[in-house]
Amino acid sequence: MSELHQLLRCPQCGTAPEPGLALCKGCGRSIATVGGCLDLLDDQGREAADRFATQYTALRRQEGWIGLESKEDPEGGEPRLWRGRVESVSRAATTLSSQWTGGGRPIVVDIGSGGGWAARYFPDADVIAIDLLDTKNSPGNLNVRADMRSLPLRDSTVDVAFYAASLHYAPVSDSIRQAARVLRAGGLLIAVDSPMYSDHRRQAQAEARSAAYYAQAGFPELAAHYHPIEVAALREALREGGFDVLRLEAGRTGRRWWQRLGRRERSFLIARLNHGYS
Repeated sequence: MSELHQLLRCPQCGTAPEPGLALCKGCGRSIATVGGCLDLLDDQGREAADRFATQYTALRRQEGWIGLESKEDPEGGEPRLWRGRVESVSRAATTLSSQWTGGGRPIVVDIGSGGGWAARYFPDADVIAIDLLDTKNSPGNLNVRADMRSLPLRDSTVDVAFYAASLHYAPVSDSIRQAARVLRAGGLLIAVDSPMYSDHRRQAQAEARSAAYYAQAGFPELAAHYHPIEVAALREALREGGFDVLRLEAGRTGRRWWQRLGRRERSFLIARLNHGYS
């Protein structure tokens, strides 16, 4: 676990966090959350992140994704919601096993990890789980509170950038640029279950539908965090980032993305970084 800490950096001074220390060795700022994970949010972003986390958690509990333990995890939420998501993550883990060509255990950064549950499906990897939510560390992986638009990772340090229904929580160009920065040459980007649309019209319609949904649910601010993906823009971002697309399945978008239960309706992306970050 201490080796994973060395890949991280304090947003204020760039120092790697010391395992077990609540303060940064370099600048003295607090880097521990109430829940026990590392807090590597910058000071300016923490208030907005707290507001998002509160509203997001309340909505997911209202929808049934979160159970009594207040943690976004398939063991606590409604099985009908989680069944397809677990299947997608299992498929991603199988794909990683077949595509991983490096020696030893790959380092996976689970970006937008929610409760950090997906790490259980990567038993042969070392996992750094990153999210705006404050979650507790689990055995075998490291939970970090941070913004996916500014990952607190050093350049060219991880083998897999993984997104489980989270690639759309930032503009796709930002997400791909950050993945390209932190991946080693030959590293993989794997994303499942994010909404993808064939053109700008369908993308705009999805944004409008989701804004109405968030407003009706009582959390209109969350619409600003939702960025449905237009496939051509995704391909362009991947090309500019230096990725070769190995597989891209946009899935079907006739129903709300979180209501889809069948694998064939879900999006799936795997791409390989063909050169190091520059």
